[in-house]
Formats: sequence, C-alpha cells, structure tokens
Amino acid sequence: MLFYVAVVFLITGRREVLSSSSHPNILLIVVDDLRPSLGCYGDPVALTPNIDALARQGVLFTKAFAQQALCGPSRTSFLTSRRPDTTRLYDVHSYWRNHAGNFTTLPQYFKEHGYHTVSAGKIFHPGIVSNKSDDQPYSWSETPYHPPTQAYKQDPVCLGADGRLYTNIYCPVQVEQQPGGSLPDIQSTEFATSWLREWALKQESKSDNDKQNFFLAVGYHKPHIPLKFPLEFLDAYPIANMPLAPNRKRPLGLPTVAWNPWNDLRRRHDISALNVSFPYGPMPDSYARYIRQGYYAATTYTDSLMGDLLATVSSLFPDTIVALIGDHGWALGEHQEWSKFSNFEVATRVPFIVARLNHQSASLFTGFSKIFKKTNAISLQSSFDRLKFSTIYKSHLKSSLSDIQGMSSSQKNNAGKSSFLNKSILQVNNGLVELVDLFPTMVDLAGIPALFPCPDDSRKIKVCTEGSSLSPLIKKAWDFDLSSYSNFTQLERKHHDIYAKDIVNVKGADNLQRKKAAFSQYPRPGLHPSVDPDTDQPRLRDIKVMGYSMRTNRYRYTVWLKFNNATFMPDWDHIVSEELYDHEVDPDENFNLCWKKMYRKKKKHLKRIFMQGWRHSLQMPR
Repeated sequence: MLFYVAVVFLITGRREVLSSSSHPNILLIVVDDLRPSLGCYGDPVALTPNIDALARQGVLFTKAFAQQALCGPSRTSFLTSRRPDTTRLYDVHSYWRNHAGNFTTLPQYFKEHGYHTVSAGKIFHPGIVSNKSDDQPYSWSETPYHPPTQAYKQDPVCLGADGRLYTNIYCPVQVEQQPGGSLPDIQSTEFATSWLREWALKQESKSDNDKQNFFLAVGYHKPHIPLKFPLEFLDAYPIANMPLAPNRKRPLGLPTVAWNPWNDLRRRHDISALNVSFPYGPMPDSYARYIRQGYYAATTYTDSLMGDLLATVSSLFPDTIVALIGDHGWALGEHQEWSKFSNFEVATRVPFIVARLNHQSASLFTGFSKIFKKTNAISLQSSFDRLKFSTIYKSHLKSSLSDIQGMSSSQKNNAGKSSFLNKSILQVNNGLVELVDLFPTMVDLAGIPALFPCPDDSRKIKVCTEGSSLSPLIKKAWDFDLSSYSNFTQLERKHHDIYAKDIVNVKGADNLQRKKAAFSQYPRPGLHPSVDPDTDQPRLRDIKVMGYSMRTNRYRYTVWLKFNNATFMPDWDHIVSEELYDHEVDPDENFNLCWKKMYRKKKKHLKRIFMQGWRHSLQMPR
C-alpha cells in the first residue's frame, strides 16, 4: 500500500506503563465550526493573538480539510482516523461501534498506552453519536466534563431591540445575566486550567518513574451558532467597518443538489423575522454584517480563553505538544450561503496547527482572565478591564478594516501582513492535509506504537488509519534552525512563502508526506433544496445522493452520485451532477467549469484519479 511504513501489533487492551520523561504530554484543542479566519492564516480582520502565538511555536498547515462538513461525522472520522464511508456516519443518529465497527479512538489509544486521558467541553459530538456517554468507558480515564451552562444552549437569552429575549443567531450577552452566571466555554476553560494545576500537584510527589503523562482534550463550542459571547468583544469589530463576503452571489453553474439553503439559520428568531425567500433568497447585507461581526467576535472570545489554557499548560508542563484544529469550516455569506453543510472550500477547509511548547511559551499568551477580573469569588461577578482588552486586541489590528471591504480572497491574503506576520517567523506547510491525519500524527509525535494503514475492509480491525502521519515533516520543521533565518537573502526568504516575508516553508519538508488530493463528502436527500427532508442534515434513511469532493493543489472536483443508503455504496454509473473549480484563476470557487470545453480533458483526468480512491492519492516519501 502507498502509505508510510509502520509495523505494529494489534491492540490487545493491555495498559502499557510509560515513563513520563520519555513521552510528551498532549493537549488537543478542537474548535466547533472554526474556519481559518485567524491572524496567523493571513485574515486581515481576525484578532486572534493567542492562536497566532501558538502558531509561532509550531507548524501551520495551510491546506487542511475535514472529511465532512458536519460536526458528528467529522469528529467521529478524525477521532477514529476513518473516513465517513467507513464509519458509515453521515448524520448524528448512530454510534460507530454499533453501526460500523468497534474502532479504537485517539484518546482511547493513548489511554491504552499509559496516558491519563481527560476531556473538557465538546470533543465527541454529544448524544447517540458517542453513545450518550462521550464514548465511555473506552476513551477517558475520568468522567468527561461538560459545562453545566451548556444546558441553556437553545434557551431564549438573546436580547432583542424590543427588550424581549429570543433564540437568535446573533447573541452578544452580559455574562453575569446568563443562566448559571457564566458561559460553557468559560466553564470548560476553568475546569481544564484547574485540572492542570491539580495534576501538577499530584505529580510533584511522585518519582520520575511513577509520573504519568496526560492527554487533555478541550473542545470549544464557539463560534458554533448561536453566536453567543460576552458583548464586550464587539468592541474589537465595529459594525461600520465589518466587511461583507466579496463573492456573496450564487456561483454560476452551481447545480441545485450542491446548494446549502442554511435551514438551521432560518429557524432562529432573528433570521425568520427577515422573511428571506427559500431556498435562494439572499441575506440582507445589513444583517449579514452582524452575523459576520458575531462570528469574528465569538472567535476572538474563544481565542482569549485559549490564552488562559495555553498559559497554564506552558507554565506547568512545558514539554507539552499542542494540536489545534477546527472540525470543519463555515460559510459567512460566500456564494450566498451560510453555515456548513456543503463541499465548498469555505465549508471543508480548517485550521490545523501543531506546536511544541517550552519554558518561554507561557509569556506569549494573555487570556480571558486578564480581561475579565473576578471581583467577587462567591457571586462569580467580574469586571471588564477595557484598557487591558484594548492593549491585547487593538494592538493586533492589521489595517484599517474599511480598506478591505470588497477585496477578493487573494487580496485579503496580501492585505493580511499583520504585525504578527511581519515580526514573527511562521513555519507553514502548503501540502494537502486531512483531519484523518491527526490520529497517526499525534501517536508518532508522542512516541507510542505507530498505526498501520487500514486495509480495504477494516470493519473488524480495531486500530488502523485511513490517514497518514505528518510527524516527519513536523519534526523537520521543529529541528529547523530559526537563528540562521536572519542570514537568508530576501530571495531565499520568499521561497514558497504564502503571505509575507517572514513566513518560512522549511525546505524539503513537503517531500516527507505528500498527497495528490484531499477528500470530503456531503449527503443530500434529493436533487433540490428542501426543508423536510432536511437538505442540510438528512437522516441516513433519507440520503439519496452523495457528493464526493476531491481537492488537489490546483483544482476542486466534486461529483454528485446516486447513493444506496442500505449498502452505503455510491453508483458511479449514475452521476447526478458535477462541479469543477480552478483555484489558479478562481480561488473563491465562483465559476463551475465542468462544462467548459477547455477543461474536458482535465475533468476526465481528475475523475480517473477520483475513482481510484483516496489510497492512491498518497505518495511515498521521496
């Protein structure tokens, strides 16, 4: 098989005791619905100093893709390193161990190899997808922590213009007035930082041989809808300066089966009140600005919480390896669409950062607790430090936000030469990466037995991977001598750079793990948008069509096929529709070129690669 070579034994369930000194601690951060709208990815609007600082400590992957743009299927996929056609999960109504196979998960594998595994917030998708238990007792050493205030997720707590409370998409709030006096992501961060301090105390009294490593996974809900966050974060994004998506029109030649009518947004009070026609009616620009403002503010809010988490783990456990990912992207008006539920780049592309902390890392992070200072430990009241907030976030403004309205994606990338990028050395990898690569990568970086590649039928195999390890290129990047960078010529500095002069693409690293393509998919109940069955989130029994999407370095080719929901098999003899986007001339995927004469040969070539499957997209190291 065309995989990296790995020789391992099947897991027997025996717990292996590891020496703490020989293996790193692991922190996995998963952010719900987070697209790469981050400063370190060149977004000129985003204020994300803590994520940017984390990126400086590691490697940033610019072309990372989810296997399905829906929380449950995506998380099940990357936590088992199996693709949706293997997990047989395309909705949120089945548990893979009962439905597809007894597949070992990422935290379970670490647990079985001597790690103490802990979960805070949203890691597995809740409900039947994880057996209503976050996959207990398999994956975690302790009962997973879920913040109590998550119980109020769907409650009407969003203040309307008339002073009444609604269930809106756009929902800035006063934290102390919320049910429970807090918000879920605040509570998850408080739990995680408290747990780290307690774990450090427990380990102090142990000898080196008796110390145990941890695998801590922290899942942040925001910027998932509703966009509920402390209203103070609106200060970072004045509504008058909030740019709209430059390509907010339905793409030419887009087949109806590919359309995401954003049914989940339409059910909310504020969107319902707009009376937007179904299924193609555009969101009014005036309200689109508020949703975009809310998404960016919620992202900055989450970034601030990460600051507390990263500062704590850096100071207590500087040997920690950190991986940060989004579970899929989210459309912010691009193509006249909102939310996820599609195969477009904005829905499938995710941030993917792997970093190695050190003793100096803690000083790089400034978090939520520095902005909202506790004034009463009993009532949990806090005061907003506007000066501190301005110091942290206003100083990270990239440029005048009014100057970037109407820019294309490529222009935004060029505009995103932030102070962070200009004053930092950022190591990036431009190769194609998939979220199924996370599991084998973290295993290799931790130094525990590597995963072997899954055979064609892996239903009875507990441990294997349908991805590939990124550890060789990450280690090469970490070994790169940044001190020598100052001696590079300008030409050398610009070699393979993607944003600015101080971004380094470590030479030779791309050759260590190469893919011809990355693969995603999305199901539909029919050829046209509908509410019932739900086009965006069809149940398995309603799925009639599957859209398979392949992203190469230059092209995105998507083919919509008739799909048998009983055998889980697509029918390549019944192609419903096709899409082809050339990123060299159309990085925003605005023009479907599949019927253009000049692209016929290319489409046939891509279709041939596609039909060979994801296994043939993996290239051996050279």
